[in-house]
Order: sequence, then C-alpha cells, then structure tokens
Amino acid sequence: MKKALIEGDFIFFEPYPWVREGLQALVDPAYTQTCHFQHLKEIKIALNNKEKQTVIMELYNHSESLYDVIQFILTAKVFWPRADFVIFTDITNPGILAILAAESHLSLVSKRDDLNCLCSAITTACYRSPSVQRLLVQPVQQLSHSEWRILALMIGGATPQRIANVIQRSYKTVSTHKLNIMRKLQLNQTDFMHFILAFRTCYNPL
Repeated sequence: MKKALIEGDFIFFEPYPWVREGLQALVDPAYTQTCHFQHLKEIKIALNNKEKQTVIMELYNHSESLYDVIQFILTAKVFWPRADFVIFTDITNPGILAILAAESHLSLVSKRDDLNCLCSAITTACYRSPSVQRLLVQPVQQLSHSEWRILALMIGGATPQRIANVIQRSYKTVSTHKLNIMRKLQLNQTDFMHFILAFRTCYNPL
C-alpha cells in the first residue's frame, strides 16, 4: 500500500508487537499522539482524560477476556460519545462479528483485508471491510438486554435450567430467548456452540 500518514490521537489495543509497529507506521509522528495499552482500564483512564481519540482494537488480549472486551466496546459510546472505535481483528466468527456489526458507532476491519481498509475505517464512520461484509451476509439485529443476560450466563457455563432459576423465568422462556439469539446472529445449533466456546476461549497470543 502507499505510505499513508494519518493525523490525530490514537489508542492501540493490540497483542502482537509487530502489528503495533505497523499501526505506528500509519500515523504521522509530527501531528499524532499514540498510546499502546494492554488493559481496558488503561483505555478508560485515557479516554476520561481526553475523549476525542481513535481507539483501534483487537478483540482479544492476553490480559482481558473476549467477552469483557466486547462488552467494553458495546458500552463505550455511552461514556465517550466523541471517541471513534475501529475494530481491527483476525477473529472470523460470524456471530461475534454480527454482535459488533449491529452497532453504528464503530468500524470493523478484518486483518485479512488490505491495510488501505484500515485507513478507510479511520476516516469513515461505520465502515465494514470486504471480508467482514462477506461474513455478514444479512443485516443483523441487536440483542435485547434480556438476551445479553442469558448469553452471558451461557458463556459462564450455566445450564438452561440454572439460567431459568437465576432470572426467575420458565425454562421455556430461556429456550425462546436462546432461539432468538441464534436467529439474530444467524447461527444454527452447532455454530452457536462454537460461538459460546469462542467466548470462553482464553486467548494468549504473546
């Protein structure tokens, strides 16, 4: 790709050192301030100190769970509405990408795409790179609060009967919520199990 020097203030949340070096090469050192963080709490502090920044994030890190990272991304716009979020990831699970694609406050770029896509995502709101678009064959719907709660319990390993007891609803209601989650994320039963296991996986790329 052409040398593209981008101006602005950036926060990088990226586990691989060589990718961090590549991200650093994209920005203009004369007009750019960058920070590299490994913990979500560091990003929160940085955004509290200066909200108008672009956060470029991988979805996993050796220090944070995939679920915690996604929950942070989904709620970030409430706390920092002037910040821009670009998800730059090699995760290809359609269900996980579908959850993020339902959000209009962030851009999604696959690391399998040309690096020019990342430049486009930084300068274009709600950008979806070609590989992400291919994985998301249909428009996706946001999960409701109840569906998120049930999904979190499933990721934690709770059985449907246990979930019914915790949320004080019937087993049938829990099953209905599960089917709605699968429908919204366009997952069959096998894909849904892979999706749950992906959330449970402890990524340790370093």
